[in-house]
This record gives sequence, C-alpha cells and structure tokens, in this order.
Amino acid sequence: MFSNDLQTSYPEATRFLTNAVVKDRLANSYIFIGKDSNDILKITKNLAKALNCSRDLPRQVSTPWQALTAPCEQCINCKWIERNEHPQAFIIVSPDPESKKEQIKVDNIRELLNTLNTTSECFRVIYFPVSGLQFLPPDSCNLLLKTVEETPEKTIFIFANQSRNDILGTILSRSQIIYITKKYNSVAEIINTNVKNEFSENIADCFSKNIVDSLEKAKQTSELIQKNEIGLKDYLTNLAVENYNNLKYKNQKQYCRLYKSVSEAHTKLKAFMQPKIIIEDLFLSLLNSQ
Repeated sequence: MFSNDLQTSYPEATRFLTNAVVKDRLANSYIFIGKDSNDILKITKNLAKALNCSRDLPRQVSTPWQALTAPCEQCINCKWIERNEHPQAFIIVSPDPESKKEQIKVDNIRELLNTLNTTSECFRVIYFPVSGLQFLPPDSCNLLLKTVEETPEKTIFIFANQSRNDILGTILSRSQIIYITKKYNSVAEIINTNVKNEFSENIADCFSKNIVDSLEKAKQTSELIQKNEIGLKDYLTNLAVENYNNLKYKNQKQYCRLYKSVSEAHTKLKAFMQPKIIIEDLFLSLLNSQ
C-alpha cells in the first residue's frame, strides 16, 4: 500500500497504517510525531492516494486499499493529491499567512467543516502540518474538536508535530499517536552510539520492587524511546536479548518471566494498543519477578 522507500525507511509506521486500513480499523484522528516533516507529508499523501486511487482493480477487490498495492500515481486522484490540488481527498489546513500570529482562523475551520458536511465519494484525509498544532485559537479548537469527536464517514484527521509535548491536550486525548521514526538495524546500534549509558542502565535494570518504581521506569523508558526515535518492537527485542545474556546462568526463572512479559507486550503492540500503556503494563508485570 505504501511505496517501497517509505516501507524501507519507516517499516513500523507503514505496517501499522496498512493493517489498520485492511482491517477497517482506521482511527478518526492520528498524530504523526517525527522530526522529518517532508517524510511525514509523504506518508500522509501516500495514505490519501492509497485510499482514493482510481486505477483498475481486480474483480474480487471492491475498494482500492484492499488491493494492498502502492498507488498507481497515474490516475487523476493520485496526481491531484501529489500536487496538493485535490478539493476533497487531501485537504491541508495551515496557519493563515495574513495572520500576524500565524493562527488558523475560525473562518478557516468553518470552511473546512462546510466541506466535510458535503457528500463526497472520496475518502477525505485532513492534514494539519507540523506548524499548525500550536496555532489553534480557542474558538477554532472548539469547532475542530467537535468534528474530530463526530468525524463524518470516510474521513480522518492527521496532525503532525515534532514531539507530543506541545500538542493540545484535548487533541492528544482524542487521537492515536504514531511515531514516524526511521528504521535502525537494532537498538544495540543506538546504545553503542549516543545513548549508551541511558539505555544500558534501563535495559539491565528492568525489574522493580514496588509499583512506584515500576511506573517511574515505565515513564523513563517511554521518554527514552521517544527522544531517540526507537521503535517499541526493537526495544522489546533488545530487552529480551540483552537480559538473556545477563540472566541465563544466574536466574532462568526470572528470565522466563521476562520473556513471557515481552511476548505479551508484542501481542499488545500488534493489537494497536498505545505504546505508553504497553510499556506501563510491561514494567508492572515485572514487579514480582525478584
């Protein structure tokens, strides 16, 4: 469904979105967090194209995304989306260039809502670029939130930002977060470069004696993963491998407990659970592993 270069650079994000589309489990609203705004835009456009490509389909396939192939890039929908000219399928909501504070005006949101209230054969992707989230005045935000909560059929909102820290809490609570992070060969590669001490200590000291300690370690782990743009799947794999080397001769029972907890975390990840919740559950499950 996504181009080969995006699948290679962002395997976790593209796989997550592909599964959500195929299983008809797309959320009403997503927050794409990543440092490369150009690649975030490419992923968003690719998603919009895949949902609206009008190429000829096999007889057994009724909708474009069920074909699980990349957009054709030749049909009118693909071309319009690529040029940011599609009036329905791909709508970018940016700050008003005439506004001194670079805010998204209420009139712009009203115009968007009027567009969404009209009937369309397209699957509409509404995109707020990286600079847009902090420029929503209260009136605009209230109108937008109501629409996100009651999203029209075949419509998704995508908000892009470099971190979750400056995202409006009301939007954060109504959206599913996807980290747009490039693939590393392994977490060990990151550990051996710029965050060796932080991650080595985190991975070696994953067991806790009390709930407060567990939750604190979960919080630190979430922050490290976000800070260093590491996929949760890679972190879980490295957690199991590194502790196997540490525990295989010292405490096999403890390692078995860790392996079970990591396996459960992998299952939750495949079920599209929020990474923060997965990490908290993981560390709480290791509470009595001493």
